[in-house]
Formats: sequence, C-alpha cells, structure tokens
Amino acid sequence: MFKLIARVLVLLVFLFVLGGCSGSRDEEAGINFVETGTADQVPVEQPVQQQSLASEENGQTAKQQNMTSSPSNDLQTSEPEQLQDSSKAAESEAKTEPFAGPAVVKDYSLSVGGYFPPFNLAGLDGKQYQSVNVFSANQVTLVNFWATFCGPCIREMPALEQLRQNYQGRSLGLIGIVLDSKKADTARSMVTRLGTGYPHLLDDGWFGPYIYAVPQTFLVDNEGKILQAMTGAKSLQQFSDTVDPYLRH
Repeated sequence: MFKLIARVLVLLVFLFVLGGCSGSRDEEAGINFVETGTADQVPVEQPVQQQSLASEENGQTAKQQNMTSSPSNDLQTSEPEQLQDSSKAAESEAKTEPFAGPAVVKDYSLSVGGYFPPFNLAGLDGKQYQSVNVFSANQVTLVNFWATFCGPCIREMPALEQLRQNYQGRSLGLIGIVLDSKKADTARSMVTRLGTGYPHLLDDGWFGPYIYAVPQTFLVDNEGKILQAMTGAKSLQQFSDTVDPYLRH
C-alpha cells in the first residue's frame, strides 16, 4: 500500500514537472516573438511591402510587355498611312506654296558694291525721309554729302540742280545730306539762296564719322546698292557721264 502511494506521488510530481517545462518553453517562445516584433516593425511589414512591390513589378512588367508588343504592332500597321499622309501634305504644300529663293544678305557700307546704310532722316523741309522709299522711287539716286563750311560743296550745287532738271522724268533721284546738322538754319538759308529743288537731309550723326572729305557723292540703285562713288566737286558734264549709263533712254 505504501509503495502504491509512493508511486502515485512520484507520478504526480513527474506530471507537474513536465507541465511546468512546457509552459516555460511557450513563454520563452512568446518573449522571443514580442522582441522581434517590436524592434522596428520592419520584419512584420517587410513581407507585405515585398509582396506589394512584387505585385507592382509584375504590373509594370505586364505594362511593358503590352507597350513593347501591341503598340509596336499598331505602329507597324499605321506607318504606311502616316507616310501617305505626310507625302500628301508635302504635295499639297508644293502645289499651294511657291518656292522661295535664299534670302539676300546685304553688306551695308559706303563702298562700291555694298549697300547704302539704311536711314530715316529729317529734311530741311520738315519732312521725314526713309532710305527704302528714297531709293525705290527711282532707278538710280545720287546722294551728295556736304557741309556748310565747304566751299566746293556750295559751288557744285548749281550743277546738281541743273542735272536734276535735265533728267526729270528719267527716273533719277537726287538728295543732299548735311553733315553739320547743328547748323540747320545756315544750311536752309544756303539752299534757299541757291534755289535747289531737291531735298536736303540732316545727318543724325551716323554718317559723319565715315565721310572723310566733302563733297562726296554716291550713285545708288533702286535696291540700295552703291554703283559709283565720287569725292570732290564735279561739273554738270561729269555728273551726266556718271548717271547716264544707268538710266533708260
């Protein structure tokens, strides 16, 4: 009887010890889980992120496959149509728009062969004169630079006025440009006394530095190109010989 009781007690103790060990293992497992979960939450969320990223990558891969497969087929099938449309557009443009030649680059200078520098100058008569209008109005135009202090300039003005009268109706233009424009009143009284019928313009300071002697006269065509250049006072015959070859008879 005593041995039986002792065996029962030993069995109970064994069962109690066995139950305590298993509980401590579960607690140790729970502690380990809590520690790994509360470190940065990365191990818990990382699989979800990886899964979402993987799904996104799969979606992007699918999109790329669609972009590289089906649109290329569309491009291949529509390319002939695009070529036909572009060729039709080119043909229509060729029919409706005439061919424009290359733009002319003008070399502005006071040298023969260059183009007379454009100007927009006030005249002694109070009018405004633009080079494009002055030159295009006639086949050729004489541009005479002079100054109020220049004796030869004054002496040749009657010859220039006679030239203007002799070539009326023959597409010859004639203008004078006064270099010392600050003496406009003096210049106005001079041309009034001499009775010149062609306009005299006041230099705005641009031409003065490039004219080293006066009088100086340029023959310019209707596009502004300088044909002849003369320095010094000239006679009526000299002016006539200069302009006559360029005028229609």
